[in-house]
Amino acid sequence: MKKSEINLVVTALAPEPVYHHGKTGGSVRMAQILRHLRKREEINILCVSTPHNRTYFESNGIKADFRIVGSKFRFGSLAGLCLKSMLTILKTFLVLRTDFLEKRDGKTIVYSSSDLFWEVIPAYFFKKRKKSVKWVQVIHHIYPDWKKRPGSKLTNFFGYYLQRFSFWLIKRRADRIIVIGRSVEKDLIQLGFDDQKIWVSSNGIDFAHLSDLPSSSFSYDGVFLARLSHSKGILDLVEIWKQVCRSIPHAKLAMIGGGGKKTKAMLADKIRSSGLEGNIELLGFLSNSQAHPILKSGKVFVFPSHEEGWGIAIAEAMACGLPVVSWDLPAYEDIFGDRTIQVEENNMDLFSEKVVVLLKDETARKKIGGAGKEFIKSYSWEKVAEKEFEIIAS
Repeated sequence: MKKSEINLVVTALAPEPVYHHGKTGGSVRMAQILRHLRKREEINILCVSTPHNRTYFESNGIKADFRIVGSKFRFGSLAGLCLKSMLTILKTFLVLRTDFLEKRDGKTIVYSSSDLFWEVIPAYFFKKRKKSVKWVQVIHHIYPDWKKRPGSKLTNFFGYYLQRFSFWLIKRRADRIIVIGRSVEKDLIQLGFDDQKIWVSSNGIDFAHLSDLPSSSFSYDGVFLARLSHSKGILDLVEIWKQVCRSIPHAKLAMIGGGGKKTKAMLADKIRSSGLEGNIELLGFLSNSQAHPILKSGKVFVFPSHEEGWGIAIAEAMACGLPVVSWDLPAYEDIFGDRTIQVEENNMDLFSEKVVVLLKDETARKKIGGAGKEFIKSYSWEKVAEKEFEIIAS
């Protein structure tokens, strides 16, 4: 194919966290895929992005033709967030209609990097208006029942039904649906999606970087790395670590990740009331260059998240040679198999027992960690990007 035969417009509109620094797994994935796709001469890439994502992409060496449709302003109220969302949808649609696609020759593909409704709505109406355009939609994971999901019921309610609204639009007009794992594929088929439109892809890691990284001078028995939210099992982890400390009184846990003020205060209160101030350190948000050496210095990666579409943090821990203990989420069995220790969800007694066994048995730690490290090296971002290109271009 000749240069620019494919016009690929990527929407990467994950919102900037209002209360903390950080990035979503979708943003990490999109940055890595853009890094590899931009090397292909036959693709001309436009990235419709928020200021936050553009900053993140450029800080990771991504050079692209950007169109910024978001705002640097932060809205704490629901009304403000709705207004910002509507403006983002309108600006994105105008970019699709006038700024790029209708002015160039060649095959045109709209690639929505998440199922957030402000990415899905403009893609849906543009596809309706210009049927020759191919719409490729990525779905990372499916929200569980809002009534059972930990955290704010109001937030969970809107998140659940807005995703279902996005699904309603995607089912009707998307040409290709990329899912991150077979468990998501199964769930979408149960929700009435056409299985002929679904293509299973994956996530990846920078194995060479993580494998060669020096360890931190700070050593922890356990390490947790994720945003601080209820769905990540942060309160479970305090209870689990309390039980670990009954067997190993001086066991130390590092919790890395940013979070909202209320969530951080609640977590700190939980740690204090459990008498674990000397056993659990809240390190806050750290950049990769700060977080990964601490991760590599740990003995066990503890990850009681209740909601994952894939598990990049688990894969990074495996690349660092750490054994992983997690809940037995459906996504993990398909991706990691028996290379991690998966405990029946909500069985905190068993979870803590598994951690204690690993902390007391260095030989077992090294054996499980080494097997996981050898396995996870096959999940390279280059392979993921190549597969993504095959799905997009075919």
